[in-house]
Amino acid sequence: MTTFPTRHAVPAGAAILCMLLATATLAGWGLHSPSLIGAAIGAPQMYPLTAAGFLCAGASVLLQLHPVRPIARAGRLPGLLLLALGLGGAAMRFSGWAPAPLSLGLGTASNAWSLPAPLTDALFVVLGASLAMVGVRRMVAVAQALATSVLLFSLLTLASFAAEDTVLYQLLPGRGTSLRTALAFMLASGAVLALRPDQGMVVALTSSTPSSLTLRRLMVPLVLAPIVLGMVATAAVRAANPGIDLTTMIWLFVWGMLVILIAVVWRFAYQLYRQDLIRGMAERERNEALQALRLADERKNEFLAMLAHELRNPLAPISTAAGLLKSVYASDPGAVRRTSEIIARQVDHMVHLVDDLLDVSRVTRGMIELKRERVDLRQVVTAALEQVQPLLEMKRHRLRTELPDSRALVEGDTKRLIQVMANLFNNAAKYTPEEGELLVSVRIVGGVAVLAVRDDGIGIARELLPDIFGLFTQARRTPDRAEGGLGLGLALVHNLVELHGGQVRADSAGPGHGSTFTVTLPRLDESTAPIIETAAPATQASGARASKVLVVDDNIDAAASLALLLEAQGYRVEVEHAPAPALRRVLDDAPHACILDIGLPDMDGRELASRIRAGLQERTPLLVALTGYGSDADRQAALDAGFDHYLVKPASMQQLEALLARACELRQSSLG
Repeated sequence: MTTFPTRHAVPAGAAILCMLLATATLAGWGLHSPSLIGAAIGAPQMYPLTAAGFLCAGASVLLQLHPVRPIARAGRLPGLLLLALGLGGAAMRFSGWAPAPLSLGLGTASNAWSLPAPLTDALFVVLGASLAMVGVRRMVAVAQALATSVLLFSLLTLASFAAEDTVLYQLLPGRGTSLRTALAFMLASGAVLALRPDQGMVVALTSSTPSSLTLRRLMVPLVLAPIVLGMVATAAVRAANPGIDLTTMIWLFVWGMLVILIAVVWRFAYQLYRQDLIRGMAERERNEALQALRLADERKNEFLAMLAHELRNPLAPISTAAGLLKSVYASDPGAVRRTSEIIARQVDHMVHLVDDLLDVSRVTRGMIELKRERVDLRQVVTAALEQVQPLLEMKRHRLRTELPDSRALVEGDTKRLIQVMANLFNNAAKYTPEEGELLVSVRIVGGVAVLAVRDDGIGIARELLPDIFGLFTQARRTPDRAEGGLGLGLALVHNLVELHGGQVRADSAGPGHGSTFTVTLPRLDESTAPIIETAAPATQASGARASKVLVVDDNIDAAASLALLLEAQGYRVEVEHAPAPALRRVLDDAPHACILDIGLPDMDGRELASRIRAGLQERTPLLVALTGYGSDADRQAALDAGFDHYLVKPASMQQLEALLARACELRQSSLG
């Protein structure tokens, strides 16, 4: 059952009253009852054609209130019929001819007097046009303006009856406008104004803004004050000199003043409404921005708490292991090796945390440049699974893979695609309980390659799904924080996939029902072009050692620990903590390799490398930058300054050993 909106009560009620008034008039004409017609001796009457026009007006309003759109649109037809009725009546009056049915009347009524008065015909034309246009959104304001003019004319006619001024209600030739006609016009025009209360010029009166509330309070005294003033002025003139009748002039003046006041106040109220509307929109935007800032601040605080926790986790065993190496286990080689493995694992964990933070920073600032090449997604999946294999084995997960027999070629950065897949696999493994099941599949669907990672883990809450790829977004953690992480992995996945022109989507039936992450990437056509292998290159043999290595770092502990590690590998290591003595040492007795920090005092590592290369020319040793600065710009600046290689702290010892071994081989081949 369709409910009737409360806001439709006013236009529907006015339309029904208008139709009842017209129906009563038609009944009076049919029954020859002057009391039903309401015609006093010598007063204007509502003729049948006029009553039919008001039936059209009421029907048009009621139809346009119907909730079914086609029926509401059909409501414009009675309005157009009313418009035609007004135009036809005016044409018949001016031609002096009317068909026989219009001669129906009381007494000796003639054809001409059976037609509506010219003013009535004109108001029918205006009212019919407003009914036809009020259903068109762009014409609502015009329709309401036309209806307002009809309402003001009907008010003037009612005032003329109240003042018994026959000149006003017989303003145009003919028998004039009847009292019932004026009432019907007021009801019909009021119904049109109430038909679309949330649109056009009426919205300034009906909205909930302060300006609309003020206008509603002013409207009644605004209309009544001039009318009361006119009645008082009329009574005063008649009492002072009954022989002088200025009633018509007084009421025309009052009506003109009323029109001006309503127009000015309405325009002012509409401007205030627009300002209130703009202010309200700005207030909503401000509140939304404040809410977003509060949410961002909460996430930032949660992130800082997570970061502190995640950094303390590896620092605690590192600190404990360092104490053990210094005291208890100093003479036990096996214990030293196990303790060293603990330190290496925790340092590796911290490196991953810092790398994720740096990657997020680069992505958000648009500083990541992809090295695009043709890649087979099957190889990317294999390489990524190798990275998370220890976690899968530790939690005894059952892993199933569904890979196509043919190549799934995409264009992208191999390293970044492996990072995307590894993050998804790692995320699935972390949030899946022990002995859970993971499914990794790659499919070719038309012109795209689709990779899906499905698990039967803890799932994702429905309210978290829209923000799952946002920075620092995570499910609620338990106090033990068993899953770990900073909430950066999925944000990186989302941004990197978009950089590759693809899309990533998360789906979950809710907590406890697992989740599925789907990556869609544009597919390349099969061709004979070589595919980039993702397998890591074999580590070079480090049997050949550079006989002498110079380490330059103003961090005493960092330089000392690196020197000890290199000495344990068979190198002769010299250490300097300032660039000036390091430069003198290199120029006096050039080593095979120099490992230089960038952030040195007085002279940075780039300038030191430039001076070494300028001083030794072709005898320049291998120059390796070892620094905490990891941006692409810093890397390029170092290479431009003369460095051969650029490593970010803490560097992989396997990589560093491979570089030093290569330097030794080149040195020996040049001597040979």
